[in-house]
Amino acid sequence: MSRRRKGSGRKRRTEKKLWPVILISLAAGSLATLAILYSPERIVEEAVEMVNVFHISDSTPPPDTILIEVRNGAGVSDLAMRAQNFLETRSGQAVFYAPGPPLNAMEMDYEVTMVISHHRSFSGAMLVAEALGVGDSSVVMLLPPPGVEPSVDVSVILGRDRDDPSNYIPYRD
Repeated sequence: MSRRRKGSGRKRRTEKKLWPVILISLAAGSLATLAILYSPERIVEEAVEMVNVFHISDSTPPPDTILIEVRNGAGVSDLAMRAQNFLETRSGQAVFYAPGPPLNAMEMDYEVTMVISHHRSFSGAMLVAEALGVGDSSVVMLLPPPGVEPSVDVSVILGRDRDDPSNYIPYRD
């Protein structure tokens, strides 16, 4: 017969009861820390710091020539080619030039068109957005790492909001 020591069963039961208490305490402490670090006031402060780091000047004039890259993110055949031809035939404040062929985006499920500026001045991207008939909210920045020169000024990923090829009938102003 095996004999149990007195109290050993009680110690195991006590240890089993402590684990949930310890885990709940750790979780509560973690949540409290996150609440302090990511309070609304802290997020606003970080946003203001970011705006100061990436100061965007709307008064910067666009360049005479804007290098563009057009990608099809809607899955419509020849959409990027038509949009690229449309942009290159535009005349106005700047000339749009695509140094390469139109491409497909990595995904074909873009709901809205994105106009991506690769420079801190987004005036060129704003002209492209205007030419495509999309709003300012479609313009975003994606800056290259320091010391890397982007191959184009503006990238366009066409979404389902601009998926009608007849929108891109080339013409001259």
